[in-house]
Amino acid sequence: MPDEQKQQYYQNNKEVRLRYQRAYYAKNKDVIKRRLALKEANNPEWKKDQREYNRSYYQKNRSKILANRSKRAAKKAKEGG
Repeated sequence: MPDEQKQQYYQNNKEVRLRYQRAYYAKNKDVIKRRLALKEANNPEWKKDQREYNRSYYQKNRSKILANRSKRAAKKAKEGG
């Protein structure tokens, strides 16, 4: 069972957290892109390996992912958003 207090904290601070994340990405966008380019340069197979990992993860956890998506969609529809 999830911790209600923790969930409430994250929900209350959602906008602040998202604002911080957007600012962080805008500030570090070039560094992030550079690191990705270096990762691909050092290992040309990296992108393929990453795609394989993501695919296997999704297939392994598909039912859980789809259940969470439908739960979020139902909650959003219920709230009118």
